[in-house]
Amino acid sequence: MNGTSGAGEVIASASEQVLKRINELYGAGLSAGAPGAIGLKGIADALGLAKQIRKPRKKISVMIVGNHSAGKSSFINWYIGERVCKTGVAIETRGFILCTSGRKRETLTGDATIRYLDYLEDLGGFQGLLPNLFTEITTSTERSFACVDFVDTPGLVDGDMKYPFPVKDSIMWMADHVDLILVFFDPATCKRTMEVVEQLNNTHHLEKIHYFMSKADEVTDERDRQRVLIQITQNLATRIRNSHAFNLPTFYLPHEDDGGLPCGIPNAIEDVCGEIDKAINQTVQKTLRQLKADCATIQAAIEQRRQQDAANRETNAARTARGALLAAGSLLALLLLAGALGARAAGAVCGAASGAAASSVCSSGLAQALRSWDARLDELLPFIAGALMCVVLALGGAAKVVWRHEPVLDRRQQKRLEEYSAVVARVAQQAELLYEQYFLTLANVEER
Repeated sequence: MNGTSGAGEVIASASEQVLKRINELYGAGLSAGAPGAIGLKGIADALGLAKQIRKPRKKISVMIVGNHSAGKSSFINWYIGERVCKTGVAIETRGFILCTSGRKRETLTGDATIRYLDYLEDLGGFQGLLPNLFTEITTSTERSFACVDFVDTPGLVDGDMKYPFPVKDSIMWMADHVDLILVFFDPATCKRTMEVVEQLNNTHHLEKIHYFMSKADEVTDERDRQRVLIQITQNLATRIRNSHAFNLPTFYLPHEDDGGLPCGIPNAIEDVCGEIDKAINQTVQKTLRQLKADCATIQAAIEQRRQQDAANRETNAARTARGALLAAGSLLALLLLAGALGARAAGAVCGAASGAAASSVCSSGLAQALRSWDARLDELLPFIAGALMCVVLALGGAAKVVWRHEPVLDRRQQKRLEEYSAVVARVAQQAELLYEQYFLTLANVEER
């Protein structure tokens, strides 16, 4: 093993560990498997941030596009050191084949693929695609494959070839969900491939598209190879947006029967691998930034809930005070109404009463006061009673409206928020530690 491959393995191993650990922090949390453990995603969902906080994937996705003879499947087989994709002159790939690393070798069909890679769920919406969707899981640990999911797209051809699903639309959909797009051209590049490239260039995927001419060893004459490169470049000139910075390296797969002897044809296959490694590195940095940003977002949401709870408690206290005043006013009006009605009743009863007992009751101080009120109120009593009744109802209704409380957190909910905040703070510390460790690894590799 040379120094370059050794450095690549070190970086690949560090990248794999960081992406895996970040995935755990979102899923199982700091203490994976411990009772009550919760990850960032669970906290975010509990706080209503399900749409804002998404669990990052443990690997990058690399989609390879090209016509049926461009060597897409052959490159994947070479990269992982195992023949998992069919290859040949015939159109071997009519659907999507995903290649990923796992604990055991197996093949998944469409429904199982979507369950295994849940971000592909909407891909099943393309009519006729599910029966042509497969995942090849292999135990290979070659190169940086532990950090990569390859997407081998249908081989593109011209003419009357019909696909069982909308091939261009499905490739465009997949482009939205991958981290790197490799476009392979060979000397027989077809029009349909050019159309897909043009569509990709009309989207926001410009920075993740890279072009290569594959099977360069099949054009042994230097002048013929230059003519092929010029032809491909001319065909692409009006279809790509960054034509001024266009680069089309040539590569071919190493020959197993050449004894490893150098070939005079330029071979940029390590550049292809370099783009994959660069995408992994960028994804690790992007995921670390996302982790820190998501921690800040969740902490802000927790603080907002606390502030809202404090504001609600303050509002409830003010409403309670106003409601108590209105209720007291309503009670006072009710007492006045009761006094007015009591005065009328006392006047009526004492006026018609006879006997010593009645005379004794009506001569009491309270009865005399009520009869005095009744004499003064006389004809105004109905109006006063009606007004007091209106006041009682108005103040009582207002007290009921004003006294409505905003929801507040109980002790259990407050404790849970404190626990969430503590977990997120510790995850943020983990993010800083992962960031430092990862870049320390990169620095150590560069110094070798």
